[in-house]
Amino acid sequence: MRPQPSVVQFTKLLSIIVKMKQYRVALNLFEEMCQSGAPVNEYTLTIVTNCYCLLNRVDFGFAILGSFFKRGYEPNVTTFTTLIKGLFLDDKVIEAEKLFKKLLALKLCEPNEVTILTVINGLCKAGHTLTACDLLGLFEKTSFKLISILITQ
Repeated sequence: MRPQPSVVQFTKLLSIIVKMKQYRVALNLFEEMCQSGAPVNEYTLTIVTNCYCLLNRVDFGFAILGSFFKRGYEPNVTTFTTLIKGLFLDDKVIEAEKLFKKLLALKLCEPNEVTILTVINGLCKAGHTLTACDLLGLFEKTSFKLISILITQ
């Protein structure tokens, strides 16, 4: 019997499948990985979260977030940005905004420029431009280090 590929190899394969926009195929492979006892890591779980969000199943994305904690992993800024984007894609603007504010209030992770731009973009696309401007103002007042990046783009 051959040994299973490493978690890195599985994760690379999942990533390639996702780049081809074959989200269901990636999720099926992930399910097979789990059933066969193949190891997964936080990168694998973030890719799976992204697949669910891109399929407008952000609820399953949050279920995967629970898997992070069960396995003892810390979700990172990419994971939370993925969930925020998924909420916006699912037209759950208020929930996306709440999650973002919760990240800031609880200091769960340091938002990066992708997170900020995801929130600003999501708010603007949903017609909440004043809220997006208020958010920019908030970062400007708190001298958030990424505000200069946002303004120059």
